[in-house]
Amino acid sequence: MGILSFFKNRPNAKQEADNQADVPELNKPEVTEEFERLSEKAYGYLYQQQDLTEEKYGIGKYEKWFYDQTTGYLTFSDGDTIKLKIKYEEVGSISKISGTWLWSWANPHLEEKIKTAILKVKDYGREHQLEPLTKRKWYADEYDGWEMTAITAYLMKAKGAYRVPTENTFSFMVYKEIIDLRK
Repeated sequence: MGILSFFKNRPNAKQEADNQADVPELNKPEVTEEFERLSEKAYGYLYQQQDLTEEKYGIGKYEKWFYDQTTGYLTFSDGDTIKLKIKYEEVGSISKISGTWLWSWANPHLEEKIKTAILKVKDYGREHQLEPLTKRKWYADEYDGWEMTAITAYLMKAKGAYRVPTENTFSFMVYKEIIDLRK
């Protein structure tokens, strides 16, 4: 499912609230008008980058993808041949078990190499008093993950973004550099 079609079916806030346990420290952060404006600009930026990246590199067409925290690279391959090598920054993750968002800067299980630049987003949040960018963990869904990823892409001027599904999480990352290995 592409990022553009994903957002057409977002549940409303009441449905989301009804699905969450009442743990105050995990309540969704306050969203201000300034945050909403930033989010709108960020989505516009990320949509444009995703279109450009898909057009130029055809990321959705490769047989396999693989990411490696120790190298900081996300690769796309056909067969055993790596076609694209992307230096990435981990944004954060959505837990399918707890239904929460966790920023990468707050996740001790991630390699430092893939979460150094993300502190710029946290700093921006502090400077502009945007709680969603500074609260380490809260009740969230995949839509929130994409929103934080779009904002990160916009603030970091990333070349695109990717969501990695695993058994218990969705991990979100942005592209810092794309190395084209196609011949």
